[in-house]
Amino acid sequence: MVYLFILLIVSSYILLKIILDIHQIHYIKNAKASKEELDDFSINDEYFRKSNLYNIDKLILSIIGITISGILIIYFIYLGGISSFGMIASHINFLDLDSELFNIVSFFILMTIINIPVALYRTFYIEEKYGFNKNSFKLFLKDILLSTLITVIIISILFGAFDLLFTNYPQSWWLYIWMVYIIFNIFILYAFPTLIAPMFNNFEKLSDSNVVSVINELAEKTKFNISDVYVMDGSKRSTHSNAYFTGFYKSKRIVFFDTLLSMLTPKEIQSVLAHEIGHYKKKHITKSIMMSFALSLLGFYIIYEITLYHSLFFQLGINPNSTSEIVMFFSLLLPCILFFLNPIFSSFSRKNEFEADNYAKEFSNKRDLISSLKKLYKENLTLLKTSPIYSRVYNSHPTVFERINNLEL
Repeated sequence: MVYLFILLIVSSYILLKIILDIHQIHYIKNAKASKEELDDFSINDEYFRKSNLYNIDKLILSIIGITISGILIIYFIYLGGISSFGMIASHINFLDLDSELFNIVSFFILMTIINIPVALYRTFYIEEKYGFNKNSFKLFLKDILLSTLITVIIISILFGAFDLLFTNYPQSWWLYIWMVYIIFNIFILYAFPTLIAPMFNNFEKLSDSNVVSVINELAEKTKFNISDVYVMDGSKRSTHSNAYFTGFYKSKRIVFFDTLLSMLTPKEIQSVLAHEIGHYKKKHITKSIMMSFALSLLGFYIIYEITLYHSLFFQLGINPNSTSEIVMFFSLLLPCILFFLNPIFSSFSRKNEFEADNYAKEFSNKRDLISSLKKLYKENLTLLKTSPIYSRVYNSHPTVFERINNLEL
């Protein structure tokens, strides 16, 4: 029964993702924008067509990526791929490292290598084609190697803890590993802005006198520490623009891409900053963390219950006593399960965006936020018209029209 249920989850995940992408492509191809809508964004039919083509190209690549992922999931879970990989890994473990740790690290590196061609195509063909790419192959390779190294270190620490707890506490490992997960996540939240992110980008405190002036005004209104606002050199990889809130406790930061600052007026920057401060004041990050911790507790318990079905693992050709094979199995299965929760997470995120916008219009000029939104959507070739079904499943932000309508209330 569990075997068939997992098969249903996996097959539904693959098919639904492909169907949604195809549906979105069809919707985009048939989408129309009125002259008033185009004029409102200061764009023409040619821009509208370019934006649609850009997003269709990304969706086609997404379908290719899903197909590759689907083949890998089916091979590793249902065609004996996990046990076969374990045997191959044991033969190439020349340094006689811990076999379980070597298996899981090798598996992660294999998945990284398989995904590189898709990432290369996205960066150096699609992004290049539409004028966004500023990345070099050298920097691209450096990013992959550095991110892989950091992830291998993280995986080694967490897997080491899991291996120890699974072996020594067979009845309660799920609770102990959840505690480890919480502690480690809090550490990453605290360390990411100050230790990890600076390995990839340069961060400088906002210093433009014109911008600082309007931000100081906002800081007084909102009682937010202006020293926590940074500028990131996003332009060395892409012309895409964004701003985000990151960090935890004393490491919290609001980060502007340098491309965003070059695009917006000081007053528009003030309004975007007010939006990001809104996320902080409304405790969106704290709420997201609490939700993540609660769901992870439930998730670890369900995983524990599944591991008790040894017959399931024998059916799949997986050794239920091998921690690396168990982790490989769940690392492939979990994205399939989480996909069905995505509409809930997306809805929660869209609600947060509306709340942050409402906060921003209370402490800044809503016209400035509206004009900044239009510039952001225009410069990033964001879709003007998107499928409501696709949006409900994937989009973490409301559509530009929904946000503008809300701001104008």
